[in-house]
Amino acid sequence: MSPVQDIKRAELKFVRGNSVALRHASNARSNILGRLNLGKRVMVLAHEGQWSRGRDDLTKREGWLASRFLSDDEPVAKRKKSVVKETVEVKPKISLSVIIKRIIAESIAGYPGTCACPYSTDKRGRKCGSRSAYSKPGGYSPICFAGDVSRSMIEAYN
Repeated sequence: MSPVQDIKRAELKFVRGNSVALRHASNARSNILGRLNLGKRVMVLAHEGQWSRGRDDLTKREGWLASRFLSDDEPVAKRKKSVVKETVEVKPKISLSVIIKRIIAESIAGYPGTCACPYSTDKRGRKCGSRSAYSKPGGYSPICFAGDVSRSMIEAYN
C-alpha cells in the first residue's frame, strides 16, 4: 500500500454514487462509518493509493472513500438552476429545531437497516434499544438525538 499523501489544502469533491461507504480505514474490509449519497459535498484531506480521506461537509465525520466515487463537478441532478431574477427573493428563516430534525433525519435515512437509533423499531415493531447501530461501537454511527448535532453541523446546513 502506498504512503498517505496529505494535501496542503483540502479539496472540495462531490460523491458520484449512491450509498458510497465512508470507512474507518483505506480498504474495502474496513468498518463502515456511514454512507454518502449522490452529490454530497466532501472535503478531501489526504490520498492513499485508490482511497481518499474525506470529511463529510454536513456532519463533519471523517473517513476513507474509494477515490473513484469522488468528482470535481457537482452532479447535474444536484445543481441548482441559475435563474436571473429582477426582484429580490427573501428566503424564509428556518428554525433551529427544524434544522436539527432535518440533520437527524438525513443521518438516519443514510442507514441501510431498520435499527439506526435506540428509539427505532425493527420489522416486527419492537424498539431497537441496545441492538441499534447508535448503541454499538464501531461501524455506523448515525445521529439520533438533538444533543449529537454540533454547531458546525448546523452552520454547514445553512
